[in-house]
Amino acid sequence: MWRPKHTLVMVTFALVSCSTPVAPASTPTHGAVTLRLYATTATIPLLNDLTSHYSETHPNVSFETTTGNFQTMMEQLQQNKDGYLLASHLPDDDNLLAWPIGQDGIAVITNPQNPIESLSSEQLRSIYQGHVGRWSDIGGLELPLTVISREDGSSTRTEFEKLLLGERMTTKSAQIAPSSAAVISSVAGIPNSIGYVSMSYLDSSVQAVAIDGVLPSPDTVYNNTYPLRSNLFIVGVSEPANTYRDFIGWIQTPKGQEIVAMHYAPLPTPLRS
Repeated sequence: MWRPKHTLVMVTFALVSCSTPVAPASTPTHGAVTLRLYATTATIPLLNDLTSHYSETHPNVSFETTTGNFQTMMEQLQQNKDGYLLASHLPDDDNLLAWPIGQDGIAVITNPQNPIESLSSEQLRSIYQGHVGRWSDIGGLELPLTVISREDGSSTRTEFEKLLLGERMTTKSAQIAPSSAAVISSVAGIPNSIGYVSMSYLDSSVQAVAIDGVLPSPDTVYNNTYPLRSNLFIVGVSEPANTYRDFIGWIQTPKGQEIVAMHYAPLPTPLRS
């Protein structure tokens, strides 16, 4: 759960760091260094975008990256005590520090052959609780409905259940996909299926479903009209120093937020002004 009192302190740090201009690549502030980053599968596109663009202007910085589900990445972060994690979920843990860097939308997806283009939150809740067995029950085709969910330990699943189900549980009959890419592949290959992924994974092999009449996009997440939204964080076990501090500060600069906005929504303006 996002702890507001921690976020206020962290934003203050990030804004201070962003107020210092980034030094040009020809005069780096540090020698050659390697930054260790962990990323959940929902944030892999963000990890790739940020590291590739940062390296263009900071050739002295290289990255060692590891990706996996949230639980696995968090365990590695806490065990190794170094590096930082990109995630769309922040657990309720007083030993963790976090810095907001953007916003994500959890896109509900179906096979392109499915004629259903919109669902209400209540319909989607009923589907994921296992109360809807056929698409015809909600105005679709006379086909059984296959629910696809992420695995336990996934940050996307944790946020999806928190936003949609509250204290209720995903149906035990759901098929489990071990990554965001696996959800896309499963839904693309099963005409009667439904799943959910970070909006950064949307492609032509699946179709996004409007929820309460609103489709997921950077704009609808940014203006708070899409209902299934989550925050993106850099998470660590200690205050960042030197090059780590520079990198996190750069993400919150206008240039860094342009990179975030390639697949996600940027931070609200007051947090980066």
